[in-house]
Amino acid sequence: MNGINYLLDTNIIIGLLKGNEQAVNLTQGISLSACAFSAITRMELLGFVGITDHEERTIKALLDRMTYLSLTQSI
Repeated sequence: MNGINYLLDTNIIIGLLKGNEQAVNLTQGISLSACAFSAITRMELLGFVGITDHEERTIKALLDRMTYLSLTQSI
C-alpha cells in the first residue's frame, strides 16, 4: 500500500485554502500525507487567471504536503 487514502479534488482544496467550514469538517482528522491530488487539480489551481504570487505560494505549500499523481489512465 502506498499510504494514500484520499484523492482530493480542486473544490475541496480551494475550500481548505479558504477555510470553508464544510471542506475543513470533511477533512478533519485526515493527515495531508494520506492525501493526493491529480495533475488536473494542480493545473486548475495554479492556472487560475490573475493568481497572485502569494496565492501561488500558498497553494504550492499546501500541495507540497500531499502526493502528486501524474496523468494516468486511472486518473
